[in-house]
Amino acid sequence: MQLTITTDYAIRIVCYLAKKQQMTSAAELAQELQIQISYIPKVTRQLKKAQIITAMEGTHGGYSLIKKTDDISLFDVISSTESTMTINRCLEKDGYCSRNATDTCKIHKILFDLQSTCNNRLENIMISDIIHQGRDEYFGRFYVVMKVDLNEKTYECVYSHSREIYEQVARTGSYEAFIDAYISTYVHTADQKKIQEFLSYQELTNTIPHDCVEEDIHYRRKEDIDAESYVWMEMKKYIDQDQHTALITFHNAKVIPNTIITMEEEIQKQERDVEKQYWEMVSLLVAVLNHNNLLEVEHQDDISFYTEQVYRQLQQRFPEYGITEEEIKNVSHLAPIHDIGKIRVPIEILNKNGKLTKEEMDVVKQHPLTGAEMTLRFPKGVMTETLNHYSYDICRSHHERYDGKGYPDGLKGEKIPLCAQVVGLVDAYDALISTRPYKGALSEMEAIRMIVNGECGAFSNQLLQCFLAAAMQPEWVGKRKEA
Repeated sequence: MQLTITTDYAIRIVCYLAKKQQMTSAAELAQELQIQISYIPKVTRQLKKAQIITAMEGTHGGYSLIKKTDDISLFDVISSTESTMTINRCLEKDGYCSRNATDTCKIHKILFDLQSTCNNRLENIMISDIIHQGRDEYFGRFYVVMKVDLNEKTYECVYSHSREIYEQVARTGSYEAFIDAYISTYVHTADQKKIQEFLSYQELTNTIPHDCVEEDIHYRRKEDIDAESYVWMEMKKYIDQDQHTALITFHNAKVIPNTIITMEEEIQKQERDVEKQYWEMVSLLVAVLNHNNLLEVEHQDDISFYTEQVYRQLQQRFPEYGITEEEIKNVSHLAPIHDIGKIRVPIEILNKNGKLTKEEMDVVKQHPLTGAEMTLRFPKGVMTETLNHYSYDICRSHHERYDGKGYPDGLKGEKIPLCAQVVGLVDAYDALISTRPYKGALSEMEAIRMIVNGECGAFSNQLLQCFLAAAMQPEWVGKRKEA
């Protein structure tokens, strides 16, 4: 990423339109922003393409913003004019090392962290922050969280909108001294007494009829120490007798609803980011499998397709399983990573022509445990909790068999997760009809016969029924003909 003069002009134009809040001509933009008028069409064309601004022809025409300034980030503007947002070429290929050297290339990891930090920072700077720097419609945003240890009579500032509060806490020796200083400095004279009572240490430690209590109070906070202007504030205290702690929050009465909404939106965004990172990790592992010749692209698509078809038969024929569309979609997309543990199996064993020795087979049988351990490093969050379970179960248990004769744990019957049962059967079928270094491809009918006869291990009767039904569907037959 190299910020060009076009990007500089784009940021200036968007900020100017944000301040004007009306249709503005190209001539005015050129004059006020000191941009050559010949540059205006080029820059605005890219901003229009990114759906940041709109244009109107005619005498009273010009340019104006489409979105609110709170909805336009600096990242949106810059990415509309720059050919790439990556700071290094090795980050351009889907976010991972183009030479598949992510595990050994320290420079790549450093650049990747820098890229993430840069993108996140740009995404969080809104145009409204730039054009109204330091503004506040409520006489200054104010939000502080204090924690008091009722046994030790100590306190700390957990969070503050201002560094000054942290410094004041560090300077003030006791909780009572801090409260006295805060009240005398900031609380309107008419409200000082009630706030003193509300926050007194005695009030915090009084016997409470329940284990916990929550109380709130409104008061006026002086906007200026020497002036009579003020802003309405809300104070809340949460007392937990069992933990002998009290949490006290000070915040603008009008600002807090917006703060809560913003916090909720940020949490949701973080969860969406975690889910995105999760699927990027899955894509990366599939790419590594492709690179190491452990998984062909066509094989990847086949595994996903067969898994989905068998799952749909299970959903239709056995509603007691409670299979959802979400489960079908997620398990189908995760099916190709079932063998990721083979990344650590020596390539000479995987490509050996002929039967493996017992020692070599023991090495291969470690791949479910290795793969499961790798999934434990996948991104974790509320939205990925189920996905984390699926990926772990698929990798660890796809070689388990219904009669308990599989590996690595010897699970039996329904103790084997359903997702692993389905992927295990599909994997066996796909292996039979595919060419391997040690064998040729079998016919589709021969593969089906071997699975039904238990030559690839035991599967449940329900799963075998659904497998046979899926294999008879036109989509399945068409898939095989394509291959």
